[in-house]
Amino acid sequence: MFVVKRLGRNGMWSAVSLIDQNGSFRGEAKFETREEAAEYMGDYLKRMKSRQRVSPEGYGEVKVFDESKRDEAKEEKKPFGKGKKAAR
Repeated sequence: MFVVKRLGRNGMWSAVSLIDQNGSFRGEAKFETREEAAEYMGDYLKRMKSRQRVSPEGYGEVKVFDESKRDEAKEEKKPFGKGKKAAR
């Protein structure tokens, strides 16, 4: 899964809103392919052109992130038990 994210002033990347052709909010901008995400990012930047400002520190920058790799890493780190104490 690929997500279009924007760098905020707090230094954290957060997903941008998915806005359809009618201007309705449809949740976060998540896509199955990188091409779809890149196409939406182009549309998003055109739509937000007047409001979009990138500071010298990079705040406001928009990128596509591959979240599938991150999800796989989370699954590998899951503990096997519920943290029960060992019997004495």
